[in-house]
Amino acid sequence: MTHDAPLPPSPWLGEVLEALPGPGLLVDAHSTVVSRNRAAAAVHIGQDAADALEPFGVATAADRATALAGLAAVLAGRQRAFTLECAPSDARQVLRVTPLTAASGGSGAVIALTSLPVATAAAAAIESANAPFDALFAAAVEPMVLTDRDGAILAGNPAAQTLLACDATAILRLHFASFLAAGSGSTSPGVAWQALQQNGAWRGAGSLLLRDGMRDLEVAATANVMPDRHLVCFRDVTDELQKRAQLRQAQKMESVGLLAGGMAHDFNNLLTVVLANADLVLESLPPEHTDLRDEVNQMIQAAKRGSEMVRKLLAFSRRDTIERRAISLEAVLSETRALLVRLLPANIIIQHEVSSDLPGVLADTGAVQHMLINLATNARDAMATGGVLTMRGALDPLVVRPDGTMGPMVTVTVEDTGRGMDAEVLEHLFEPFFTTKRPGEGTGLGMSMVHALVHQLDGTVRVQSTVGVGTTVTIALPPADLTHRFVTPLASPRIRDGATETILLVEDEDMVRRAGRRILEKHGYRVLLAADGAEALMVLRERGDEIALVVSDVLMPRMGGRELYAALRDAGYRMPFLFTTGYTDRMTTDSAALDPSVPVLPKPWTWTELAASVRAAIDAGAAAG
Repeated sequence: MTHDAPLPPSPWLGEVLEALPGPGLLVDAHSTVVSRNRAAAAVHIGQDAADALEPFGVATAADRATALAGLAAVLAGRQRAFTLECAPSDARQVLRVTPLTAASGGSGAVIALTSLPVATAAAAAIESANAPFDALFAAAVEPMVLTDRDGAILAGNPAAQTLLACDATAILRLHFASFLAAGSGSTSPGVAWQALQQNGAWRGAGSLLLRDGMRDLEVAATANVMPDRHLVCFRDVTDELQKRAQLRQAQKMESVGLLAGGMAHDFNNLLTVVLANADLVLESLPPEHTDLRDEVNQMIQAAKRGSEMVRKLLAFSRRDTIERRAISLEAVLSETRALLVRLLPANIIIQHEVSSDLPGVLADTGAVQHMLINLATNARDAMATGGVLTMRGALDPLVVRPDGTMGPMVTVTVEDTGRGMDAEVLEHLFEPFFTTKRPGEGTGLGMSMVHALVHQLDGTVRVQSTVGVGTTVTIALPPADLTHRFVTPLASPRIRDGATETILLVEDEDMVRRAGRRILEKHGYRVLLAADGAEALMVLRERGDEIALVVSDVLMPRMGGRELYAALRDAGYRMPFLFTTGYTDRMTTDSAALDPSVPVLPKPWTWTELAASVRAAIDAGAAAG
């Protein structure tokens, strides 16, 4: 039975029903309709909810069954509320059941049906479909922005906001073209945008000016990820490109090192011939021929300087070994000043100040001179219009050493009156590949090499600079002797009488073999010759019992010195062995170390060095039994 009944006595409930945006019903605890609003006029008071839902607007049987089950659960108190999105037709409908309480007017429930317009329903559907994209957009690690059909930025994800250092509002002032500012590898914004429109995607290089400078970008854009919406992803590759450039520079330096190694071997062979023959000529000249002796001495000094140049080249390419010994810093400073007078322009005045009681230092002559030349070159570049370069040597009684202790150190200071450096440059001064010079004018290795060499010498380096005033670099090195001024020891006598042993000299360079033979024979030795290791083994088989020492070059065709040494020991020969090599350490180009128990005579060797090394090797072998 259906009939109309008056509205419930609570005027508040009636006002609630009328305020609903769509049809609304009030049912009692038995699911009977006791009231309705004007939008639900098709429903009769007193109807059971099972019969009222169809005229109420719940169209399908499945939705009605689901709604009745939800209503029953709410009335029974098993569920606090119930919501159902009805199957859409021309509109999206949402049914909601809300329970009544005693405080709100009695038991029962309010049933409300809300209908959304078609446009609103479509927007809701799009919003639901875009939800996964929105989640990915927000969570992406790479910066992303969404643009409209004209390239204006509509949104930027958190990663983009972080990189660009702006909030969600400020990012809206940017445009697609903002990420393609002029750069070395950038495409013009117009060309990129046209390619995006035509092809649906575009990928290229860009750059963006930020507060910390120009940043290089990798940009990828996809058109119409949503209607008239384009996605632009970009990645900051500035640091990556810098590392690639550093790697290329390091590879170039490695190539220089390999070239330097080969040059050192061949060039040192040539210098050995020059030095050995010059020594022989000097020995044969009578003392009264002073002019000729001076000229030969100049030849010897020039050859030694050439050898030092090879050492510098190897040090520059990091293929040299630092040899720490007592050297005269005063002599190094004087020699370097004489060299700089020829290297630096005339508008730079070179001053040289050295304490009269300056002790020697534990260092490497080539390394110290290399550092000084590096610092002088930097000073020259800082004084383009001229200035004063001052080199000082002094003993500082209280310096903080690398291990943190305090003590005396010998300091060498290089001071210029150039343009100076600011705090930012000083902060990065010792970093490899850091340079303030234009591309092609510097490698950024000079100061990093100075720092590395000082560290190898157990020293310290300190830099002070003021913009517009100049720069002072102070290097502190361990002293060799604190009580006596350094004195270069006199050369030992060349000829040792009474040498009668037989020596096997193994050398592939004919001129070096002949020079070595003449020097050793002047000392009284009998000398057997071999051009490589294979020939040396033949000599050993025939006259091995006579040989007191084998002197062998390391690198030779067919069989080198290392292989000869191993074959000699395998065959049971125990005579002493002496390596000679054009490299400056115990490593060769194949990176295999020599036996550390075997002495090495580096090339170029002088008469004195060859004779002394041979005698020491023979005596050490005899002492070892």
